[in-house]
Amino acid sequence: MILETMDFGHFYNNISNIFQDFFTEEQMEEFMEFVHILADANFRCYKSNMLVIASRKKGEQNYKLVSDLEWVARSVGEYRVASKANINRFIHNVKTTKEVTAPEGWISDDIVYSIGEIMDRLSIETIKREDFRVNNRPDHMRAASQELSGRVERYLISKLKEIDKKGFYECVHEQRTYSLEGILNELVL
Repeated sequence: MILETMDFGHFYNNISNIFQDFFTEEQMEEFMEFVHILADANFRCYKSNMLVIASRKKGEQNYKLVSDLEWVARSVGEYRVASKANINRFIHNVKTTKEVTAPEGWISDDIVYSIGEIMDRLSIETIKREDFRVNNRPDHMRAASQELSGRVERYLISKLKEIDKKGFYECVHEQRTYSLEGILNELVL
């Protein structure tokens, strides 16, 4: 069964609890808007990819449907990238009080593993666990996803503390290969 809807309430509460010690209430509101957009984009990407896979497994010859759904996945994928960039830019603007300096190593490098990437991973793992639950998948799959999320959350908290200590968050806007400008197809999802 492919998830039709997704309740991200627990995910949003968890993220809010992590970030509330590092941002003001006003900043949290703006930040959580970006998180909502990213989670929604990830869910749309999940749904379109799952529908394409289901169609291909059935051996359906509905090329228009598959094409439309793959267009959704591509479009929403670009939306995900923009959402992660917005998260990174927001944190950079809010947290940078000192001049950005070269990182001491890859662990301290804000570009190598950005908070936008962390938020992306956490929202994807949330979708996976719900899919595993609804589809009665073996519990070890859910447990592995939860363990991954736990590790990522611990790194996130460490990263937020580091940003406060060093006084900056480096942000380099990702340059995209794809240009979707001028394509007017509506998304089927």
